This record gives sequence, structure tokens and C-alpha cells, in this order.
Amino acid sequence: MAHLPSHRYISEVRKGERTRRLIGEGVELRRHQRRNYPLYARWYGDEEVWRLSSWTSAPMQRSAVESLFQSREASNIDDSFAIHRAGEERPLGVVSLMNISEANASAELSVILGDAEDRKRGLGSEAIRVILRYGFEELGLHRVGLSVFEFNGAAISAYEKLGFREEGRLRQALHREGKFHDAILMSVLAPEWREEDDPNRR
Repeated sequence: MAHLPSHRYISEVRKGERTRRLIGEGVELRRHQRRNYPLYARWYGDEEVWRLSSWTSAPMQRSAVESLFQSREASNIDDSFAIHRAGEERPLGVVSLMNISEANASAELSVILGDAEDRKRGLGSEAIRVILRYGFEELGLHRVGLSVFEFNGAAISAYEKLGFREEGRLRQALHREGKFHDAILMSVLAPEWREEDDPNRR
């Protein structure tokens, strides 16, 4: 395939690849199925998921979650997948590249694991590794950023191991449990990710 400028590459790949499946080690990323929206609504309505990952003032209602994923399905700037264990039909989380900018070859990462028993098993990290490979190698992105709340130490550690670096803070930007908290801004660039993902370094 001839080399395309990254912003054009993003357009050309995403036009034809909306139904694809991405494969990792023990994890598969699949396009969302509407039959799973009630499960998503339970996750996004969960107090702990909300506390750790959401900027909203309260956990989301089912109608809002269903509208969110219908919008993602039709979006030209969001690329979203359900996280599955390999070979299993029931999803265990959601990972997305949001606000994709073709002009700047950048996107924002969003990820949740719905049930507590699925966290701290490396499943989320592998899902992120898979979607970063997709973003950098197939979409031609140069930068993927994210925000994470300062009290979510497990997530911060996982992002650092995946090559993300802290680049700043939104000071006391989040009000949760009667206190104000910083949101940490992190990012990984394509050359940094390629270095981290090099199997010869493992």
C-alpha cells in the first residue's frame, strides 16, 4: 500500500473497516452489538465505575447510555469497541479512540471494565495495547492522550507501563466525595509507543 498522509490514511481506513475485529493476547475487540446496550447501562450506572472514570455529576441513566453508544456507532470521530475475552460472547468492557482529529493525527483514549472481578487481571491493559496498535499502525495516528483522576493509582500505573507520560494537570477540576481532585493529563506518541511495543525490549 502506498504511503498516505496520516490524516488521509485515517479516513481511508475507517471508511472500510467499521466491522472489523482486533485480536490481542487473550482479548478481542469487537464492534458493539445493540443487544449489549443494557449491560453497558449497568456498567455506566455503577457507582465505582462512575467514581473512577466519569466527569458526569452522577452515574448515567440507561437511556443516556444507549444514546451515547448509538452516537458512537454513527460518529466519524469516535472509534469504539467492546472488550471480550477471546472466544467469549459476553463483553467485559469498552475501549475507544475518541475525538479523532485527522488534521492533527490525534485521538483521546477512553476505557472501562464493567465488573470488579475483571479488573486488575491485565485485561484492560491488553485491550489498550491492542487499540493503540490499531491507532498508530492502521489509522496513522501520531498522538493518543487521556485524562485520569489522581486518586486512580492503578490506572495511572497501567498507563505508565503502556508508555503514557504525564504532561500536565487540570488542578482541582473534579469534585468527588466532598473534595476537589486533580485530573492528570497523559499521552503517548507514535515513536514512544513503537519503542515500548518492540518485542526485543521485553
